[in-house]
Order: sequence, then C-alpha cells, then structure tokens
Amino acid sequence: MKILQHFLISPDLKKFNKFQPKLNIAVLASGEGTNFQVLIDLYKNKKLDIEIKLLISNKENAGCIKRAIESEIPYFLILENKYENKEKFEAEIIKILQESNVELIVMAGWMKIASENFVNTFKDRIINIHPSLLPSFKGKNPIGDALKNNSLITGCSVHFVDREVDNGKLIIQAALSINKDDNLRSLTNKIHDAEHKVLPFAVSEAGLKVRNKLRIKRS
Repeated sequence: MKILQHFLISPDLKKFNKFQPKLNIAVLASGEGTNFQVLIDLYKNKKLDIEIKLLISNKENAGCIKRAIESEIPYFLILENKYENKEKFEAEIIKILQESNVELIVMAGWMKIASENFVNTFKDRIINIHPSLLPSFKGKNPIGDALKNNSLITGCSVHFVDREVDNGKLIIQAALSINKDDNLRSLTNKIHDAEHKVLPFAVSEAGLKVRNKLRIKRS
C-alpha cells in the first residue's frame, strides 16, 4: 500500500502496463464523464497504451457526450425507452461493442445494471468503478450511505463485473477518511479525486489479463 496525498491505495501500482498494439477499450457512462476525461487525457498524452474506440451513453445531454465530441471520439446515445425491453436495449449495445472489436469495457458512471447475458457475452472483460470500499455500501447511494452510517473511512473500488451487482473480483481500491465536517458534496468530490487516480491503473491491469487470456486461447 502507499499513501498518495490523502488516499491510501492498494495494490501499490507505479507503472502502467505496455500494450502493443494498443488496448481497444469502450467507455459506458451516464453522467458528467470526469473519469472518461482522465482516460482521454492519458490516451492523448500517450501515457496509457489504450485506444478509446467509442463511448456509449444512455442519457441525453450527458457531459460525457460533450467530452467525446470535443475529443473526436465516436459516441452512441442508446436510450432504453426507445426499445421494447432491456434485452433489445442491451442487444444494440452488444452489437456496437462487438462490431468495434472492443477488448475491454469500462463502466465509468454507467447507471444501469448489466444483465447476466451481457456479462456472459463479455466475460472477464467488463470493469466498473464504484464509490465505496466494496463490499461495503453496494448499490445506488454508497456515498450517502457512508455518511448516514457514520463511517470513518470510505473510498472507491474498481472491480470486474459479474452477475451480482457490485460484487466482482476487486482490481484496485483507494481509501480516504471522512471528516466531521464532510457532507455529500465534499465527500463526493474527494471520492472523485480518488477515482481519477485508480481507474487508469485498473484499466491497465484488467487489460493485461484480457491480453494474457487471448494469448492462451491462441496458443
């Protein structure tokens, strides 16, 4: 573990893995897209060997879409209410991801629960960032739940996505203290700062596992 500013991050990762060719990723986001921007910046600065193939969002006027436009990254707005059911909504997303040869899917503020079919289609190739120290405070309102429960510490976690919500194998976590004067806004900002630190390392580590599995399959 290491102390970085006011975060305690585990595992202690210092370098990003190298990918040749670059790791093809897609980002799924529903909100402002600050984590998406972190990946864009690292991609543009050639610090992380990724190729951001596309963004998928399920929210009109989401900030993440504006970031994709500004960076000339292809994006798709997929609205669930335009489809008969969740199965068809996800089928469209699956089609886009498969046609784009995406290796790793990054859920960065994606406010939808993936079905078992979606998870199985991209088994061990989907990661999600969650604003709590999993397994504590799963679900929709983890930051508020931490405050309501008078927790002394919280943080964020990046994990592989499996059939249960916020349950997959952990990749990396960042812990931080909750101060007496913290409120929902201040704590959210602190956690976002921590997310920006750990998500790129999670992409790097998950990408390495994806590539290693491909090598095993091809050999």
